[in-house]
Amino acid sequence: MLYIFHGSEIDTSHDKAHSLLASLRTKKPDAAFIRVEADSWNNQMIKSHLEGQGLFSNKYIVFLDRVTEKAEARDGLLDLLPEMKTSANIFIVLEGAVKAELKKAFDKNAEKVVESEKPVAAKTFGGKKDFNVFALADAISSRDAYKSWSLYRQAVDSGIEAENIIGTLFWQVKSMVLARNAGGAAETGLNPFVFSKSKKYASNFSEHELSGLLQSLITIYHDAHRGMLDAELSIEKLMLRIGNKKAA
Repeated sequence: MLYIFHGSEIDTSHDKAHSLLASLRTKKPDAAFIRVEADSWNNQMIKSHLEGQGLFSNKYIVFLDRVTEKAEARDGLLDLLPEMKTSANIFIVLEGAVKAELKKAFDKNAEKVVESEKPVAAKTFGGKKDFNVFALADAISSRDAYKSWSLYRQAVDSGIEAENIIGTLFWQVKSMVLARNAGGAAETGLNPFVFSKSKKYASNFSEHELSGLLQSLITIYHDAHRGMLDAELSIEKLMLRIGNKKAA
């Protein structure tokens, strides 16, 4: 299965790709996760993940982070797209602006293609401005109760689904867990910008709180799907507890 995020508005593509990635990792916590950048691209290694399975899991989630900055990777990606499309594993591709040949191949092979271009005017969805759910995640990570609540209500009013919010928050907290005691981005698999931000936010929480937050988000996600609780209300309660600096 193949998902593509690309376009000249790289920050928007980055946020949307990571939102999907966070949601998938929440749904499939046992899936092996592999992140590949341009410098670490290897055709044979990618091919091994098309049909292979993780040692302790049934699937791979492979995140290809702007690999086409390397010529070999660009050519290799073009050749492998059809196999990624039919693979039982999940491939997520994040790119900036791409040439017409690659764009056409993306459209032909991907389960979903999201192209983000710099807008001439503010984009709207359903008559409302597009909402950046990562701004909410940052506010919560800063433990700013009022800002978190205000942005959360904006997210809900903008039609952002609770599942997407949970996925984004899970990714943010997971990044803080990874960055908290790491000496550098290379140890975590996070890109330097995300690592730096996560390291800063992690100082606002104890290890116990971060562990509790991950468990709470997983519980909310699964219990909401079982009809045992209201996801929107449960997220709001959790968010306010975080903002009030109480243990999650």
